[in-house]
Amino acid sequence: MYPFPSNAAKKKSLLCLFPFVVLLSLEAMTMTAFLARRLVGNRSSQILGTCGSSSGALISATRAFSSFTTPIKATLFPGDGIGPEIAESVKQVFTAADVAIEWDEHYVSTEVDPRTNSFLTWESLQSVRRNKVGLKGPMATPIGKGHRSLNLTLRKELNLYANVRPCYSLPGYKTRYDDVDLITIRENTEGEYSGLEHQVVKGVVESIKIITRKASMRVAEYAFLYAKTHGRKKVSAIHKANIMQKTDGLFLQCCDEVAEKYPEIYYEKVVIDNCCMMLVKNPALFDVLVMPNLYGDIISDLCAGLVGGLGLTPSCNIGEDGIALAEAVHGSAPDIAGKNLANPTALLLSGVMMLRHLKLNKQAEQIHSAIINTIAEGKYRTADLGVLAQLFTCALRGKIHNTGRIYGCLKNPSTGFVDTSESLSFHLTLFSKSFTSSSSMASSDFDGILLGMGNPLLDVSAVVDQEFLNKYDIKLNNAILAEDKHLPMYDEMSKKFNVEYIAGGATQNSIKVAQWMLQIPGATSYMGSIGKDKYGEAMKKDATAAGVNVHYYEDESTPTGTCGVCVLGGERSLIANLSAANCYKVEHLKKPENWALVEKAKFYYIAGFFLTVSPESIQLVREHAAANNKVFTMNLSAPFICEFFKDVQEKCLPYMDYVFGNETEARTFSKVHGWETDDVEQIAIKISQLPKATGTYKRTTVITQGADPVVVAEDGKVKKYPVIPLPKEKLVDTNGAGDAFVGGFLSQLVHGKAIEECVRAGCYASNVVIQRSGCTYPEKPDLN
Repeated sequence: MYPFPSNAAKKKSLLCLFPFVVLLSLEAMTMTAFLARRLVGNRSSQILGTCGSSSGALISATRAFSSFTTPIKATLFPGDGIGPEIAESVKQVFTAADVAIEWDEHYVSTEVDPRTNSFLTWESLQSVRRNKVGLKGPMATPIGKGHRSLNLTLRKELNLYANVRPCYSLPGYKTRYDDVDLITIRENTEGEYSGLEHQVVKGVVESIKIITRKASMRVAEYAFLYAKTHGRKKVSAIHKANIMQKTDGLFLQCCDEVAEKYPEIYYEKVVIDNCCMMLVKNPALFDVLVMPNLYGDIISDLCAGLVGGLGLTPSCNIGEDGIALAEAVHGSAPDIAGKNLANPTALLLSGVMMLRHLKLNKQAEQIHSAIINTIAEGKYRTADLGVLAQLFTCALRGKIHNTGRIYGCLKNPSTGFVDTSESLSFHLTLFSKSFTSSSSMASSDFDGILLGMGNPLLDVSAVVDQEFLNKYDIKLNNAILAEDKHLPMYDEMSKKFNVEYIAGGATQNSIKVAQWMLQIPGATSYMGSIGKDKYGEAMKKDATAAGVNVHYYEDESTPTGTCGVCVLGGERSLIANLSAANCYKVEHLKKPENWALVEKAKFYYIAGFFLTVSPESIQLVREHAAANNKVFTMNLSAPFICEFFKDVQEKCLPYMDYVFGNETEARTFSKVHGWETDDVEQIAIKISQLPKATGTYKRTTVITQGADPVVVAEDGKVKKYPVIPLPKEKLVDTNGAGDAFVGGFLSQLVHGKAIEECVRAGCYASNVVIQRSGCTYPEKPDLN
C-alpha cells in the first residue's frame, strides 16, 4: 500500500523534511529568489547580449520598462502560520514576472466579526466581491471552540460552489507514479459541511447532510463542461448511494441528467471506497472526478498524495458571480512558521490559476515553467521535496561573472548564508535597467504567437457615386454577401471608376496590421482559401511581404474571392463575393503542417464572416484554445452574421474571451437576442456576461463607435476610451478601420499589455489606416 501519513503527521510531512538525504543547508526562502531569478534570467541574459555596455541602451530600456501595465486589483488573504511568508514568496515572484497586480490584503481577525460570525471580517468578503478574484493562504480555525470554519465562511458567503484541483506528476520529482493527470471537482457549499450540527441529548450529537438538486446540477454541469473544454475524455461521479440512497442518490441522478447532454464524454459512477482503492492501485483509470463535498475533501487530498503532497497541489474555487478564489489547501503548519522551511509551490501554482483567470497568460506560463523546471532540475528545492533551497546564482556557478553579482551569490558575512532579499533586489534592479521592450526579445518568444483564420479576398476598391449605390441597392456603412444582382458590379467598377486592388478580407487585414505593429517576422500566421490563379498568387505575395506566415488552401476550380469596396464621402460598404474563400475545407486545417500552427499559437482571431464558411474549423480551434488555456477572440463582423448565422455564432460565444464589434453590429445582436435596448454600453455588458465554456478567462467586449469613444465591458463594468481625433479633410477611406483596430489591439494583447494599452494601439492603427486607401499602412508604426 502507498504510505499515506496520518492527519496528525500530515502537516509536518508535507512542509518539513521527507526522509531523504539533506544535501545542502541553506534558507528555504531562497527558492523564491531562485524562481524570481529564473523568471528574469532568460530575458535579461538575452537583452544583456544585445545591449552590451551601452549606457544609452540601458537608459532607453529603463524608460520602456517603466511604462508597464495598470495593476489589476486582487484580494490577498496571507492566512495563518506559514501563510504570510509563502504569500510574500508569491508577491516576490509575481513582481519578477512583471505581473501587474495591486494586492488588497486582509488578515484573519483576532475577534469574531458578528456580521460574518467568524474571524473573517465583512470588509474582507466585500473586497473579494468587489475584485472578483483573490488568492488565499492557509487559514486555521480553532478546533472544538465552536467557531465557524474560516474556509466554510468563504465558501458560503461568496457562493463558491466548485473547488477545482489539478493533480499531475511533476517532471524530476519521483513518486510512486509518474503519469498522474487528474482533475478533482468538489461541490463546495453543502453535504456534511453544511454546518448543521446539534446535541440531541447529552452524549449524543447529530450532523445533518444536505444535498440539493440545484447545487448538484450546478457542479455536475461545471464538471462536464470543464471536461469538454479541456479535452478530457471521462467523468467519474463519486458516491455512496448504495448506503445513502436519498442524498447521494439525488446527486447521482443530477450527474446522470447532465451526462446525457455530453455523449462524447465517457461517464461512470464509482463508489467512494472503491474509488480510493482504484486511485492507489492505478490512478490512470481516472480523468475528471466530480463528487459531493466530504468525498471531494478526501479524494482531492488522496490525489495530492499521489504526486508529492498538498505542498505541490494548486486549487481554485469558482463562484456563480464570476468570482475565482485560488488557494493553497495545505495546513498552516505553525510549527515551522518563521523558519524559512515552508514550500511556496502550492500557493504559487494556485496563483498561476488565478493569473490564467485574469487573462495574464504570458506571465502565468513564465511562472509555471519556472516552477516546473526548478523542481525538474532537482537542485533548488524546499525541505519537503528532499533538499533545502539554494539561490539561482549558486546553481549557475559556472557562469559567475567577475563581479560575482550578476550570476553569483551575495553572502551575508556574519552568517555565511545567501542574503536573499539583497540578491533578489539587486537582480530585479539589474533587470529593470536592461529590459528594453518585448519586441527586442528573441523572436522565438513570439514565433507564431497569433493565428488568424478567415476569408481572404482581393479588395476592389473605388470611390463611387450615389447613382451606383442605388443601382445595386447598396447602403453605406454596411457589409453584405454578394447576390446574383451584385455580380456585374465588379466589372462596372473597374470600367467606370478609378479602382485599386488590395489583398484583404477582414481577418487577413487584422493579422497583417498586427504583424505590422509587432515588427517581428513570423509572429503571425493565417489560413484561408484562395483560387489557384493570378489573384491568388498576388495575395500570397502581398501577405508574405507583410511578414505573415500564410498557409492557404488553394482551390483549383474556383477563382479567388473578391470584395467590392464602395467609398463615398468617407463612408464605405463591402460587398463580398467569396468564391474560393467559400471553399475552405476542415481537412486542410487537420494536416500536420497546418495544425502545427494551431498548436504553436497562444492567441486566435477569427472574424464572424468565417462562420459562413467553415464552422467545423472554428470548433476545432476554439476547443483547442479552451483545453490549453489559450486566448480565443472573434468579431461580430456584420449585422447579417448576427441575424442569419445566429445559431453557429451562439455555439462560439461561450469560447470567446474577447468579442469585437461596432455599434451597428452590437445593436443588431441585441435585437436578435430580444434584449430590447439600443444602449451600446448595456449591450456590451450583456455580451460580456453571457455564459462561458471555461472559467480560465473572463470575457471582454470591445465595441468601436467610429469617432465616438471605444466601449470596453468586463466584470459588469464599462470603460470608455476616446479615439484619436482626425480632421474630416484627412479622412480618405474607412474601409478596414475596424480590421485595423483589431490588429492594433491584438498586437499589444500578445505582449500581455493592459486593456487601455491595447485600445490605444487599436485606435492608433485605425487612425493610420483611414488616412490611406484600403487597409494599408506605412513601412513602420509610430505608436509613441
